[in-house]
This record gives sequence, structure tokens and C-alpha cells, in this order.
Amino acid sequence: MRKKLIIAITILLLIGISFLPTRDPDFGWHYRCGTEFLNSFNTCTKNTFSYFLPNYRSFNPHLLYDLFLALSYNMLGFLGTSILYTTTLLLSALLFLSLTSSDLTYKIISFISIFFLSISTFGLGIRSQVFTYLFFLLSLYLIKKRLLIFSPLLIILWVNTHIGFFLGLVLLTFYFISFPTIKNFLILALSSFATLLNPFGFSVYQEILNHATSPMGKMIAEWVSPSLPYKILLSCIFITILLLTYKKSLSFELLLFSFFFLLAIMAKRNLPFFYTLSFYLVLEHKKDKLPALPLQPTFVIISSLAAFFLFINIPSTLQYSNSSQQYCEKGVVKYPCKAIKSYPLKGNVFSMYEWGGFLIWKRPQIKVFVDGRMPAWKAKDGKSPYQIFLEIIQTRDGWNSRLKNLKTNYLLIRDGTFLDLLLQKKAKDYGWKEVYRDKIAVIYKNEDLSSTQPKTLD
Repeated sequence: MRKKLIIAITILLLIGISFLPTRDPDFGWHYRCGTEFLNSFNTCTKNTFSYFLPNYRSFNPHLLYDLFLALSYNMLGFLGTSILYTTTLLLSALLFLSLTSSDLTYKIISFISIFFLSISTFGLGIRSQVFTYLFFLLSLYLIKKRLLIFSPLLIILWVNTHIGFFLGLVLLTFYFISFPTIKNFLILALSSFATLLNPFGFSVYQEILNHATSPMGKMIAEWVSPSLPYKILLSCIFITILLLTYKKSLSFELLLFSFFFLLAIMAKRNLPFFYTLSFYLVLEHKKDKLPALPLQPTFVIISSLAAFFLFINIPSTLQYSNSSQQYCEKGVVKYPCKAIKSYPLKGNVFSMYEWGGFLIWKRPQIKVFVDGRMPAWKAKDGKSPYQIFLEIIQTRDGWNSRLKNLKTNYLLIRDGTFLDLLLQKKAKDYGWKEVYRDKIAVIYKNEDLSSTQPKTLD
């Protein structure tokens, strides 16, 4: 009876920590893609949202995620997306708790620890990466429970939700290497074929190659490698767990753990997988040596944490979700909401990178320069659109000619950037005119363009 009560309180705790507002800067363009598919079956393959690289074709598979997001938001607004996130995390927790027969309290503590250790990934609310984490756990569950026959079906769902689907193939490949049977080979082959059952076919692998060969770690925060002290800590954890759990019969788990250790060293976004495997290996192979935890103190601690997070997160998330001012000014990114309401932007708009998705959502009549879809894309000179954005916002050589050649009608940039500081003094010299300013954003108009509809250039 006490264990059932602990499970109930744990569910409340998980709801408390995961009922978070949607802060992902990519929400806007994901939502727009979802609504366009609902309205016209457009899969967002062709770039129709930006005027830079307008004919570029992207093969990033996120259709189902976009649909989940659009349906959730259309039904309940940001409350719906928060519920979607909470549901996804609860399913992830259920799978993690089902992976091992270790003591329940240890499993609960482990998953809560994974969540907070990975808060840089999990703290932004619903994101497509969260579904890859869910499918990763589900893939482990199928392997653990000898239900590999369902792996191809999982891969079909995964490949249409997030580009991280290749991790499912990694798991199955390592499992086949460790247990090279005809059955496991056939499942791996069928799962590999299942990755082609998406709107882009084999081209999804081109998108993976683009990500692998782009300097993502120099452009996007979550792709940055952990600091040296953090790498040393991860290495210590890795070596310690290997020493504690090493057995020749565990080749699959050791291959998997080593692979995700390397991924964690390469980018912060991979830390949740490493931490999950770390706790799993200890719980699975050292469960008989873990001291029993008393139920009553555990119940008190979990109840207190549940009450705390329910009291803190639910009201703040509801307030954030129901207040446009909160969304615009209190999130990870401060958006130019006041600016786009006060000034009628049209045509081609060069904006901050992190504002691109927001404008795609809120101002579909304009075209942006760059947004969160594009860091792994390649321009004709081999540079990422994000790198070119940086060159312009930092006023490097040729910044103005590039903007003028692309028929940029407006600049919507953050107050105090290098570009803004330059144009405050010399806007007229470069053919721009300041038409709006507030504490967050400033708008400059291209004085050299006529009032005719702008053209887009490659």
C-alpha cells in the first residue's frame, strides 16, 4: 500500500517538475509547419519562410512532432503544449522505471536526478528532442523485454518525429554485434528499411550528414561541448561505472555506454542519454548491493518535493501561458512583440536568429532572413546561414551589400547590437532609416528600395 502511495506521489512530483511553459525558440516555425500540413499537406520541405536560400530543400524529419504541437496548441494554447510535455515526460519515467527490477525508491530518485542533471535540455518545455529521449527509452525497453519485433514500427514513428531516429539503429546495431543471430539481423534490416518510410526517403540521411559536417558546436549553445572540468567529471563517471559493472557478457550495454559517453563529450544535448545509461547500469547490475531505503522518510521527501513544485510550477506556467507579455518578455528569449504590433513590417525582414521562428509564426506575411531550421544548411560558399547572419549583425566586410543585394526591406534587430550601434550614427550613409525603437528591438527601413514587392535571391 505504501509503495502505491509513493508511486502516486511520484506522479504528482513528475507533473510538478514537468509542467513547464513552452520556451523553445523553435516553437514558432514548428507550429507553422504543423498548421501548414493540416491546412494544405505542406511538409515544409521547400524553404518558403525565408528570403535567404529561398529554393533550399530541407529533409529534416519532424512532421509528427509538428502535428502534435499544432494540435495541442490549437486546442488549448500553450496550456496544451505544456500538457503534451508533461505527458511525454511521464511516459519516459514509466519506461525508465520498467527497465530494471531494482528498488522502486532508487529508480524514482534516479529519474528525478536525470531530469535535473539534464535541465538544459528538459527545462525549455516541449521540444522535438524530448520525443527522441522517449523513443530511446522505448527502444531500450523493447530490447530488454525481448520485444524487438516491434522495433521497425517504432523506427517508423521515430523517423517521422525527429532526426535523432538514427540512435534507434545504433542500439539495434550494437545489439546485433553482441548477439549476432539471424533474427536480430532481420530486425536490424527491417528497421533500417523503415527509416525510409518518411516524406523524404533516403534524403533524411543527407540531413544527418549536414548536421555532422556543420560546425554546430560553434553556433548553437546546446551543441557546444561541455567545459574541460565537466568532461573530466563525465570521464570519472564513465570509468567508475565501467569498473563497477564490467562483465564480458554485457558487451551490448558497454558498447552503448561508450558510444553515448563520446556523444556527451561532443555536445551538451547528449547528456540525458549518458546520465540515463549511467543510472540504469548501476541500478541493473548493483541492485543487490544497494542499501534499502526506508519508505517513510522517502515518502516525506517525495511528498515535500511534489508539493513544492506543484505550488511553484503550475501557477507560474499558467500565468506564462495566458499572458502575452510574460511570453514576450520573461522567457529564455525576449521577443519583439511590441515592435511588430507598433510597426507594419512587410517584405523581406532581417531579424535576430532567435526571433526567426517567432516571426514565421506571428507574421506569416513577411519573409525572414534566418531561423532555427537553418544552422546546418549550406549556402553556395559553404557557409551556414547562421554564420552569415553573424557576419551581418557584427558588421563584417560586405554586410550592407549582402543585405541590399537580397532586397532586404527592414532590419528588426536587438537594441545595442554592433549593427544597431553603427546605424545609430551612420544609418543615412548606408541607406537605412530608423523607424522604430523600444527597449528590446529597433527597426530600420531600407531607403534605397522602392515600394514595389521585393524579390528573393539565392
